[in-house]
Amino acid sequence: MTGPGTEKTFLVGGLFSEQGKKEVEHNLIQIDGVQQVNVSLQNGAVKVHYDPEVIRDDYLARTLDSLGYSPRVR
Repeated sequence: MTGPGTEKTFLVGGLFSEQGKKEVEHNLIQIDGVQQVNVSLQNGAVKVHYDPEVIRDDYLARTLDSLGYSPRVR
């Protein structure tokens, strides 16, 4: 990871498959400012390391929601 960053974990509903994991990782990592994405199927958690000066966490939450995974921040 490079540059300044913040890490936020979103707990999401409906994330059960490897395909869903890959979809979330693929979509989030393409957003400007997102530096790293880790998805835990076991915990239903999406951990995102991002630059808060480039992207806001509410945008990340809306992106997860648009993919069909209802987020709540932990």
